[in-house]
Amino acid sequence: MSEPDFDADRLAERNADLRRQVDKMMEEVRRKTEDLKEAQARMTALTGSSESADGVINARVDMTGNLTELTLTSRAYERTPEQLAAEITRVIRKAAAGVRTELHREASQFTPDEDLIDLPDLVPGAPSLRDLFRIEQPEEDETDQPARPSEPVADDDYYDNQQMFRRD
Repeated sequence: MSEPDFDADRLAERNADLRRQVDKMMEEVRRKTEDLKEAQARMTALTGSSESADGVINARVDMTGNLTELTLTSRAYERTPEQLAAEITRVIRKAAAGVRTELHREASQFTPDEDLIDLPDLVPGAPSLRDLFRIEQPEEDETDQPARPSEPVADDDYYDNQQMFRRD
């Protein structure tokens, strides 16, 4: 009867190497988790603010870009309602864009290191931990885009003149 084709010492050494790699990965995940908790607290506290060029309009937004404070000086009413509304919208969007930039800057530190051992390195076909930390930058600046159409869209135009309900 032939002897099995494996070396117990070599197998034990390979097992110990895998354990060290997994331990290193686990330590990295624990460290990243703690760092993420701290960053989450910092990001939650982020606010953005902006003001009009003449200082008449000031806006503050929270980390989600929602308006939390709007201040107008008495000179704001020297503008037409349309001008005032457009400038308020521009100032709020600028503040929201600033918060998005800060959030991206804070989150970008959590992109994975290329030298980090990843699951597919150990187990072929396993999902990558790098995908958990991938952050994509918005492609275009949304501050110049209108929030909604200037005129309401008629229901018939919205549904391309198709009926919403069928008649049987």
